[in-house]
Order: sequence, then C-alpha cells, then structure tokens
Amino acid sequence: MGALFIIFAFAMAAATFIENDYGSGAAYGMVYDTRWFELILVLLTVNLIGQLVINKLFRKDRLPVALFHLAFVLILAGAGITRYFGQEGQIHIREGGKTDICTTNQRYLAYTVSDSSGLKLLEKTIDHKPSELSSSGLRQKIHIRDRNYELVFAGMMSDRYVFHLFGGGKPDMVMLSPGADGSPAAGSAEADGLYFEISYGSGTMKLPFSLFLNEFVLERYPGSDSPSGYRSDVAVIDESENVEMPFVIFMNNVLKYRGYRFYQSSYDPDEMGTVLSVNRDRAGMIVTYTGYSFLFFFILISLLIRKSLFRTVRATMWNSALRKTLTLLVLFTVLSGLGNISAQQFVPGKKASDELGRILVQDQKGRTKPLSTMSNDIVRKVTGGNKFGNYSSMQFFLGFLLDFDHWKEMPVIKVNNGEIRKKAGISGRYASFSDLVDFSGEGHYKLSEDVRTAYSKSPGSRNKTDKEIMKVDERVNIIFMMSRGDFLRMFPLNDTTHNWGSPHEALVNASDHADSLYLQNIIPALVNSVQENSSVKASQVVSSVRMYQERFAEYKLPSLLRVGSELLYYRLVVFERLFPLYLLAGLIMIIILIIPVITNRPVSSPVLKILRWLLVAGFIMHTSGLALRWYISGHVPLSNGYESMIFISWITLLAGLVFRRRSEFALSSTAVLAGLTLLVAHMSFMDPEITNLVPVLKSYWLTLHVSVITGSYGFFGLGALLGLLSMVLLTLTRPENRERISSTIDELTVINYKTLTLGLYFLTIGTFLGAIWANESWGRYWGWDPKETWSLITMIVYTLVIHSRMIPGMRDIYSFNLLALFAFSSVLMTYFGVNYYLSGLHSYAGGDPVPVPVFVYVSVIILVSVSVTAYLKYRRFRKTS
Repeated sequence: MGALFIIFAFAMAAATFIENDYGSGAAYGMVYDTRWFELILVLLTVNLIGQLVINKLFRKDRLPVALFHLAFVLILAGAGITRYFGQEGQIHIREGGKTDICTTNQRYLAYTVSDSSGLKLLEKTIDHKPSELSSSGLRQKIHIRDRNYELVFAGMMSDRYVFHLFGGGKPDMVMLSPGADGSPAAGSAEADGLYFEISYGSGTMKLPFSLFLNEFVLERYPGSDSPSGYRSDVAVIDESENVEMPFVIFMNNVLKYRGYRFYQSSYDPDEMGTVLSVNRDRAGMIVTYTGYSFLFFFILISLLIRKSLFRTVRATMWNSALRKTLTLLVLFTVLSGLGNISAQQFVPGKKASDELGRILVQDQKGRTKPLSTMSNDIVRKVTGGNKFGNYSSMQFFLGFLLDFDHWKEMPVIKVNNGEIRKKAGISGRYASFSDLVDFSGEGHYKLSEDVRTAYSKSPGSRNKTDKEIMKVDERVNIIFMMSRGDFLRMFPLNDTTHNWGSPHEALVNASDHADSLYLQNIIPALVNSVQENSSVKASQVVSSVRMYQERFAEYKLPSLLRVGSELLYYRLVVFERLFPLYLLAGLIMIIILIIPVITNRPVSSPVLKILRWLLVAGFIMHTSGLALRWYISGHVPLSNGYESMIFISWITLLAGLVFRRRSEFALSSTAVLAGLTLLVAHMSFMDPEITNLVPVLKSYWLTLHVSVITGSYGFFGLGALLGLLSMVLLTLTRPENRERISSTIDELTVINYKTLTLGLYFLTIGTFLGAIWANESWGRYWGWDPKETWSLITMIVYTLVIHSRMIPGMRDIYSFNLLALFAFSSVLMTYFGVNYYLSGLHSYAGGDPVPVPVFVYVSVIILVSVSVTAYLKYRRFRKTS
C-alpha cells in the first residue's frame, strides 16, 4: 500500500507541473481523467479495506479506528458517484430573460461523415480535452466504405483547434473556429467524395424548469470599483408543478430545486447578465458528506479514548540501534529532571505629521482607514521597506505633498532590475523621481515606451524585465499621485456613489456657503499646523475633518477606538519585533539543552526559565497583535499570504507550549521555527496591507478551512525540527554518551509522533472543510487545483510517515525522524511552491516564479549532510548492537 501511495503522490505532483506548463486540459488528459489514475484510487480503496481486515480493526476495542479509516472509503465512493453520475454546467441569463438550457462543463468531440447526396453515413461523439501536450493522445480512427481514415489533433492556433485528416491521399488540415454565440467550434473537410463535419465544445443540458432573471446587482466597496458582492434576483418557473418561486442567489447562498443546485459564478461585463454554475449530484453529496462527518467525529474520538495509539504510543514501537536495555528508561527519568539626507527641502515636523495621521481617508479599494496607514502602505510600495531613513511615513507623505520640488530629488524608488537602472542612468538600487522623469524639457518619462510595451503583452508572455518595469511604473505613479494630493480622499462627495475625494473635489458638491468656506480653508490649516509642528493645531484639523465626515458619510465610519487601535498596531510593529526574540531565545535554549545530553554536565535552570518566560511574553504579544489585526480589519486575519504566515508562526509556538511539559526541546524548536516564519512574512514579496475581502472569501467555511489547515503547518514544522534535532544528536553520539542520547531521542520521537498525528488530523479536517466551502460556493468539492492537489499530496506524505513503523525497512527510529524532517518539504511546496511557482486558483504570482533564495540551496545541502552523517553513525552502532 505504501508503494501505491507513493505512485499516487508522484502522479498528482507531475500533473500540477503539467498544468502549469501546458494547461489544465493536458493535466486532465494525461493524469486526472485517465483510467490508470482511477485504477490507483480503486486499488487504494481495496488495499485500505484489506488492511482493516488483516489488522483486525473491526474488533470492539478498535472499532473507532476502523470507522475512521472507513470514512475515506465513503469519501472515495462519493467522489466516484459524483464523477460518473453527477451533472455540472453553467447557465447564462440576461436581465429580463428566461432559459431552461445550460451548457455542460464536459466538452465533446463530435464528427459526422456524409456522402455527396447529404446522406449521413457515420455519426460519433467522444469525450476529450485536447491540448498541445496531449495531441498525440487523440487519434480517432474512422472506418467507412472499406476505407480507413484517421483524425489527429495537431494543436492550437490562436483560439482555433487544428486537426489533420489522413487517409484520403494528401492530408487535410481542419480548423475548428469557435461560434460567436459560444456554440462549439466547428469545421469541415472533404476526402474521396466524403464530407467530414467536425465540432468540439460543450454539450447542452435541458432543465425540467426555467429560470427568469429579474435583476443582477453588483455591490462595490464604497468609493471603489472592487466588488463587495454580487447577486442574481431570479424566479424559478416550473409549469409542470405549477410553481413560480422567487429567489436571490449570491455567493454562499445556493438555490436548490428538484435536485439541482445553482451557484453565483460570474457576470457579464456590462453587469446586465449573470452566469450561474449548475450542479446535480444529490447522491454523491449525501455519501461524501457522510464520509466527512465520520472522519471528523472519529478523529475527535481517537484523541479522547485512553487506549488509542495517540494516547499510548511508546518509543519501543520503533527499533533503535542506540537503545540497550529497559533500565535506560529509568536513567532517562533522572536525566530529564536536570534538563527540565542633507538638502534644503522642507521636512514636516514629526509631532504634527503623526497627529494628522489620524485623519480618515478612503483608499482606492474602498477601505476607510487612517492617513497614517495609507502613508505606511505608500512607503512600503515605493521603497520596498517599512520606513525611509529617519522619517516617519507621514513625514515622507507630507514631504512629497507640500514640497515636491525638493523631495523629487530624493532616491526613494526601488529599482531591482539592472537593465532599468541603466536606462534611468542610476548606479544604486534606488532612483529619484527626477531620475526617471526628465524635467529639463517637457517632463519626458524615460520608461514610457517600455511601459507601453509591457502592458500591451498578454500576462503569460511578459518576461522578468516587463514585470519589473510595471512595478517601477507603479511606484513612479504613486509619487506623482502623492504630489497632486490624490490620496487625500478625506471628504465624502455628498452624492450617490459613496465616493470620497479631495477638498477640491468635495467643493463641487458643497451643501452651503459655510461648507464651501471650510473646504477652501482646511488645507491651509493643515499646512500651517505642519509648518509650526503644532500637535494642538493638527488635532483641531483632525477633529474638524471627522465632524465633516460624520455629517456626510453614507456609511458607518470606523469608531475612534478602531482608529486608535489601527494606529497602535502600526506603531508597535509587533510581528517585526518578535522574530529576533523568537530566534535568539530558541537558539540559546537549544544550545543549553544539548550541552547536558552530550557532556552530562547540568546547566543553570534559571537561564532556561528566563528564556521560557520571554517566549511566553512574546506569545502574548503575538496573540494581541493578531487580535488587533482581526478587530481592525473586521475579519479573521487569514485572507492573504502575510496573514497566514503570522498565524502559522502563532500556532507553531502554541504547539511548542503545549508539548513543553514533555520536553523543553519542543518549545525551543518551535521558537526558532516561529521566528523564521515571521522573518519570511516580512520579506519583500509579502504584502502586510490590511484590505477588504473579495466576495468569495466571505464564508465561515473558508475561515474554518484556512485556520485549521494553516494550523497543521505549525505541528508539521515542529515535527521537522524534532526530526532535525534527532539527526544532530545522532551525529554527536559516542560510546560514552550513547545511553543519554538514546533516551533523549526516544523522548523526542514519541513527542514527534504525537505532533505529526495532530498535524495530520488538522490538515485532513482543513482540506475537507475546504471541499465543503468549494461545494457551497460554486458547486464542486474538488477541482484538482494545484493548491488542493498539493494539500492532498502532503496528507499522503504524512500518512506514510505516521505509518512508516508498519513498512518493512522503515521501522527504526532513524527512518521515522528522517521522514519527519524531509516530509516538511511537501508543506513548503504546498504553501510557497504553489503560491509562487505554479498557476492556479490559490496562486499569488500566477505561475511566474520568484527566484529561489540562495539560503534554500544551502539549507538543503546542510540537512542532507547532517542526515547522511547521522545515518553513518547510526549504522555503526547498529552493527555493534
């Protein structure tokens, strides 16, 4: 069964790379839709049932374990029912329109052969997903009137499918052009007096009732084009049942009628039509949800039952060449007790600038936030760092706003690409605005042609330089917008759009003379407070702006408490300050803990106690930072890469605190991992900006899915570090310290097993909660997106690690810890690899890889070297045992 798991995992991994390079059609055609892939799933199911019987898991005392594993059989059975008997498609309706026809997601290749009189001689339809990679896989042989023909898919040309027809002398090329109304692509050819009509595209499915679209409504965040949500006001018209039922479909609110489920999927560009996903799979859903219920329930039972393996696991379950006799356990009990810029530009005053940061503004995405937050985001986007020199973000912002002539000479724009630096005529990594815009003539923009070229290319054809040019262009435009005051959107425009604007824009819609006078004088008052660096005058400006906003804003403003919390959050920079604490404390603890194991010399426990309390204090600060971000944003901080990283760091340290009573190594290891995770979160490719949620992310299922699945990463990280510690201890083993190290490794292995088991439980629950979210949001449990595929691969990898003690040749303590260490690479691939190196629904970079940092290669070399050295030491002791 282990071999089947490995083949299954490698097949799925290969499919994700095939999809990235050649498209989803190739991945389905070569892997997911093939009979051999289905055979692997069937064999896994049969083997699983066989293992339950062989290991006698249906006995009364082991029944919960058997039912837990049977849940996977139910889930696979439900997947089979959905695959072979379920129906999926899409239905498109314009406002005021009615339809009972939907197009299927499954595509078909159909062809007919007729003679010169128009008589049909042959008609056939086959399922297929042609792609450039799988072209050789589609060879349809046609035998008619004692003649043999072959239809071969040759590839794509623009948006047309290209086929070759062989057998009639000279090969004919058939181009299938898509229909203007979305009908299947079609084309024709003639050979030997026979006429071949070929088509490829979606089929149609007639519903036993009709849907009428009364209205489609797209809601946006105030003052923004970003969708907040969208809904379809429809009516079900079923003449056979004499039913006319109104219903509003929106994200996570599904229309269910006569076994069909309709989900809000998309909409027309003119916002006058809707696209709904259609799903009919009642039997598959019942079986699958029953499997999920069994899985979640019996995971909980396995943690609570005293006789479960999780509660009774012992180090003796693994072979160890270091372990001599049972008396070492007594010895270990005793030992463990011992270890228990200089220019003339105007620089705004800091006091007044920071006070003005309390003014509420509306950003481009419709979020209302303090100006201080806006300036923080601007500094980060322009400079690539969280601060510029000794200036606060508000000083930076007001400097460009009030004294652009001087500040435009400041080198603040980050330029990573050497080719762009050469064009701008700069030698360092930062350019000033005037380096890129020539003010000696008509304000010529040096990168204008390059920018035009980059944007004219399709996203897939842009190279690294094109993407960097677009980033630099964005930074240049941000500075230009700062200088014009475009970011001072602090006054409601008093119209129906919910938009805010600058004082000049608000002046157009001023309700009376007093408001007009106020809007004319507010900027001079702001400038005066900055020039005098008067926090009192700045506070008066802030208060007057707030009063104006409360009078005219058409939605509830963030409370003063929330504004103050956001200012405090950005001032504290909690997470940036925590990673040095975690790293230093963790590394010092590891050194202190390893010394007595190697030398048999006890160390001072007060040092460990101080470090432990420092980590507890750091954890409390971490928790407070997450709570602040949650309160400020109004949603659980798990909506992007940065937020998930700080959550993973938190759950990692929590895992260490949970297992600290068994071993201080658990806490020290997780402290290091938590610090490294926070360090990565603050690298340049992570964006810590607090943003509004897109509609599909507004789901409690998603919140559960993301929090549980990212929580598992903390336990897997702890498992990897405990495995590494075991490897290091093996390399340090000598005859005189063999017994002490053996006992320590035994202890770490037991903790590691429990840690990885919890991680696997969390990952399993989180993955299938994600399937529920996907089904409730758009009508499918599983779409073989690279992220969910790699999540399944990680489940399989850790299933192998947990069950490795039952696989011949992998039953020793070295193998388990080695697997625990390197299995974490699948977690890294799931989180980073998919997000930044593969394309898919969950990707942050659309499949355009960021460079692999040098430290990754160095780390791999170090880990392999340590593991090989540990194996050589372990083998030496195994021979002498």
